[in-house]
This record gives sequence, structure tokens and C-alpha cells, in this order.
Amino acid sequence: HNVTGAAPMHQQSGTSHALTIGRAIEVREDTSFDPAAGIAAWAIDGTPTDCAKLYLDAIASEPPDVVLSGINHGSNLGTDVIYSGTVGAAFEGYFHGIPSFALSLLDGSSLSFADAADYFVPFMEKVLVAADQPFLLNINFPKELAGDEPRFVFCRQGGRDYVNAFERIEMEEGRVHYKVAGEVSDTDKGIGTDIYAVEHGLIAVTPLGVDMTDYPLLHQLGELL
Repeated sequence: HNVTGAAPMHQQSGTSHALTIGRAIEVREDTSFDPAAGIAAWAIDGTPTDCAKLYLDAIASEPPDVVLSGINHGSNLGTDVIYSGTVGAAFEGYFHGIPSFALSLLDGSSLSFADAADYFVPFMEKVLVAADQPFLLNINFPKELAGDEPRFVFCRQGGRDYVNAFERIEMEEGRVHYKVAGEVSDTDKGIGTDIYAVEHGLIAVTPLGVDMTDYPLLHQLGELL
């Protein structure tokens, strides 16, 4: 494979599918890779979605065969996907009709990014051969593998709430800042969920789509008219 990178210049956790509007976005060619690797890369002063969209629409001479977003440091499980910049960039690839993967490695994992990449590539090749349409797969690697060999499992999103806490920071001249903190509270980690999978040493693979319609409520409200 020929690999091309387009990544944010700065930390972009929690940016979801945000798109920069109203200002120009700086793009710098990144020459830090070994020339022998043949990797072209750009550092972009924007969100992960900016990076994917700008590359696909303005930089690339032809569409890539696949879009990979990540590997992210930290999980994107359950409701995390709504907030995730990693998933947001993968969605942009999917919107462009390109098979796309969002990849995340749980905090504190014994696996390295290189380990996760080595496990992922054969799985990716198998899926690309089998798929007959564009897709988006959200993949989370566990802290520990359940056995000696990695095992990928297809699963649905679990449920996750956030016990939010905001740290108040007193600044000069009476200014006040707040820094988001808090903890995650899993509300649905039953068998068949992505949360269950990673807690049991499996690599969770969740197909994601764009349609966020609440169909039961739509049907219920439709009966009112």
C-alpha cells in the first residue's frame, strides 16, 4: 500500500465531526518521515474532519482505496463515538464513498500502536475483499488480549454516560476558566456490545451509519397526525 497522512497539528480530542468555517486553514508538508518509506504527509491546523475533507477534496489527485483514522490513544466505545474526532474523520471518508476505519487503543493497554497495526492490517484486507459497498467500522483494541492470538468480533455500540465535573481555575484580573474532567459510567455493557468485547480481551468492531432517526418515536408521533 502507498500511505499518505493528513493529521491535525494539535490535540483534537472531543471535536466530533467539527468543521472549521470562517478562517483559512494552514497546511504544512511534513518531511519528518524517512524518504525510503515513501510516505507523503501533511500537518493541518484544523480538526480531524478538516484533515480528511481537505485531503480528499483539495490535495489528493485521486481518491484513496481506504481511509484510516487513528490509531487513537484512548477508547471510543458506546456513546464516545458522538464526541470522537477519530470517528468524525472516518465518517468523512465514508461520506466520500470510501471504506473507512476508526481505530482506538484503550488507555493502559499492554499493546503498542505497532502491535495494534500489525493485528489490524490482515483483518482490513479480509474485510476489503468481502465488502461490496462503502462502510465505516469503529475498532477498539483492549487492554489485554484474551489469548495468544488477537480475536476480532463484530458487535453493537454499548451505552455510556459521563459523570461530568468541571475544574474552576482562577486567572489573573478576575478571569475564570473551567477545565472539563469527570468519569465515565457504562450503562450498557452486556454481551454483544463493544464495551463487553474489550473488557473480555476481544477487539471490538462496530459498523456505524449516518442515520440517527429514532424510528420507534417517529412511528409513535406519526400516529398523532
